[in-house]
Amino acid sequence: MLSELRRGIDAVDEELIRLIGERVRLAVEVGRVKRGLGLPIVDEVREREVIAKWVEGLGRFGIDLESAIGIAQFIIEASKRIQLTNKLDIRVTIVGSGRVGRTLAKALGRVANIVLQRRSEELVPSDVIMLATRPTSESLDIITKYSSRFRGSVVMDLFSVKTPMFRLIENESLRAGFHYISAHPLFGELSNPIGETVVLIPSKSGSDRIDMARELFTEAGLNVVILNSPEEHDRLMAYIQVTHHILLLTLYRAMRKAGLDLDTPLATHSLKYTLKALGRVLEQPEVSNELFRLNPYSRSVAEELGDLLKEVVKGLNDDNAIGGVGT
Repeated sequence: MLSELRRGIDAVDEELIRLIGERVRLAVEVGRVKRGLGLPIVDEVREREVIAKWVEGLGRFGIDLESAIGIAQFIIEASKRIQLTNKLDIRVTIVGSGRVGRTLAKALGRVANIVLQRRSEELVPSDVIMLATRPTSESLDIITKYSSRFRGSVVMDLFSVKTPMFRLIENESLRAGFHYISAHPLFGELSNPIGETVVLIPSKSGSDRIDMARELFTEAGLNVVILNSPEEHDRLMAYIQVTHHILLLTLYRAMRKAGLDLDTPLATHSLKYTLKALGRVLEQPEVSNELFRLNPYSRSVAEELGDLLKEVVKGLNDDNAIGGVGT
């Protein structure tokens, strides 16, 4: 009886393998069509529709929600990875082997030829050179030291704050003859960054290479947002990044005051996700300090945040709005 049931499972497994293989084949064709139409690999609306269909279908067989979502996401991720097979004839050197550098090397390595090197190593010239370093004078020294080798290349800084450095690098690019595009990956170390976002800001010397830069990231499965200036970037990031870090660190202070640790068993389901983000912030306190010190909009936005918190608290007494958000 047991052996007969196992033979039945083996037969079903063979059919599943065949069907998943056929799905992957179709995904490759979808990838070709998307590239022809200039569409990104990731389509979040379509993904939600597919996941909903799997959840509904597997639910009829008694499979729980979490398992159904996991199965659907696993197949979707495999399909997205197989679509990223179009190798671009682009050489990329990433200077800086930290979290962002390693993640980008993994992502871009699917579609381009990547060299990942430490800052202390002799620069390997490439079509695209990315500085996955911090916005410090040492990073500017790299540009000054190798500016003659950059001629004709696209140079990208990956700094999270742009204003202090952007004009300096732009001026050097105009003098030395390289194409400067500032970039900001909106993620850190991830095992699979497909679907994540990269911000691009073209300089006076980089506008003619923006399409190539966009293609490099979109072919790797990343979304691209283009902003007009470093000032626009920093103003928006003050609201998005700086306030996020401030609120997380405020939560940490509040929990410590109450005698609670991050691994408290009293954490609600939704709070657990927030505490994971808080844990990542606490692992790199220099990042929070850097964002606040270097972003010229951080102090005014932080002051505004204090006023907004008072409004939210006051609005909690309003039955028609959630913390004043609806007013």
